[in-house]
Amino acid sequence: MKVKICKLLSDKHLQARELRAEVLRKPLGLPADDPAFNDKESDVHFVALKKDSVVGIVVLVPDYKPGVGKLRQMATAEEVRGEGYGIALGSALEEYAAKNGMTSILLHSRHYAVGFYEKLGYKITSDVFQEVGIDHFVMEKDIITG
Repeated sequence: MKVKICKLLSDKHLQARELRAEVLRKPLGLPADDPAFNDKESDVHFVALKKDSVVGIVVLVPDYKPGVGKLRQMATAEEVRGEGYGIALGSALEEYAAKNGMTSILLHSRHYAVGFYEKLGYKITSDVFQEVGIDHFVMEKDIITG
């Protein structure tokens, strides 16, 4: 298992976009070309690789707020779920964020993913709200501790 950062519009990034669309958009009947799905040059894209194939993705929006990074668009291929790829992606994102001056990470979790993020140390910090037509919660984690 290998996690690495990929450049915007690189082959790995394009593979990751396809995976995100398949896992996060298609089940909800949402198009992959929605502007909300677009990546920015300033985003940091982490991919998990299995035999050089992209099997996981997570995006960090650095300095979403002062000192706070935003984790978004976490997805893993169904065939590798439960093998630690999501944990590895989250760890790589947090390590990068800490080394780059961020002290906490915020995310919007779909209701069914809350348990996964809780295992990674995230806590719910909002009431339930709707995003892309399903229940979500804001979750946060301090990544720098005194």
